Amino acid sequence: MGILNNLEAKLDKFVNGSFSKAFKSVVEPVELAAALQQELDLRAESVSGQTVTPNIFIFSLSPADHERFSQYFTTLRSELATVANSYAAQQRYTTVDRPVISFSEDRELETGVFRITSTSGPAGSTMTDEVDLELTPQVPMNAILRESTPKLVTISGAEFALTKSVSTIGRGDTAVIRIEDPGISRIHCHIVLGSDVIIKDLGSTNGTLVDGHRISETILHDGSIIKIGATTLTYKSR
Repeated sequence: MGILNNLEAKLDKFVNGSFSKAFKSVVEPVELAAALQQELDLRAESVSGQTVTPNIFIFSLSPADHERFSQYFTTLRSELATVANSYAAQQRYTTVDRPVISFSEDRELETGVFRITSTSGPAGSTMTDEVDLELTPQVPMNAILRESTPKLVTISGAEFALTKSVSTIGRGDTAVIRIEDPGISRIHCHIVLGSDVIIKDLGSTNGTLVDGHRISETILHDGSIIKIGATTLTYKSR
C-alpha cells in the first residue's frame, strides 16, 4: 500500500488540494495505480519457472477524464511506471522490458469509468492498436463475479458492495459509501482493493478502529470488524 500512498503524495504537488478534492466524481490517480497492480496480478502467468506479467499498459479514459488528466500525463506515466516496477519486484514478477504507460480517449466511456489493456513486448510498443488482448474492465465496473464482490455489512444486515478500486466512506455527499452517522467525518476513510485490501483513515475526527485497534492504515481480512463513529461494519471478501 505504500506504493499507492507514494504515488498520491508525489502527484498531489501538481494539483491544488488533495486528489480526493480535485477529482471528486471522476477517476483518481490512485485508482489507476490500484488497477495497474490488479492487472499485474490478473495477467501473471507461469513461464519456465518464472511468473511473467505484462509491461505495456494502456489506460482508456472518458473524454472528461482524459482532458482533466492531460496536463499531468508526463508525471502520471513516470509515477505509474514506478508503481509497476516496484509492485512487480515486490511480487517477484518478471517482465520482458521496462514498463510503458500510455493513455487514450474512449468516447464511449462515461466520466469516472476507465479500462486498462495490457500486453508484453518491447518498450517501444506503445500504440493502442498493437494491444489486441481482452480488456479488463475497471472502475466503477466490477472486474470480478458478482458472487465474489467484497462488501461491508452492518449489524442490521445492510450491505455496501465494494465495486470500485478505491471506495471512500463518510457522511458527506461525495463519499462513495455514504453513512448517516454524526460520529463519522464527511470523508472518514477509504478502502483500496488490490492484492491486499487496505483501509486507510483520512484524518477523521473520531478515528477508525479495525478489530478493536485504532489504525491509520491496515490490511483487511475476511471478517475484520470496522468501527467508525457509532457504526460497526464487517468486511466480507465475498
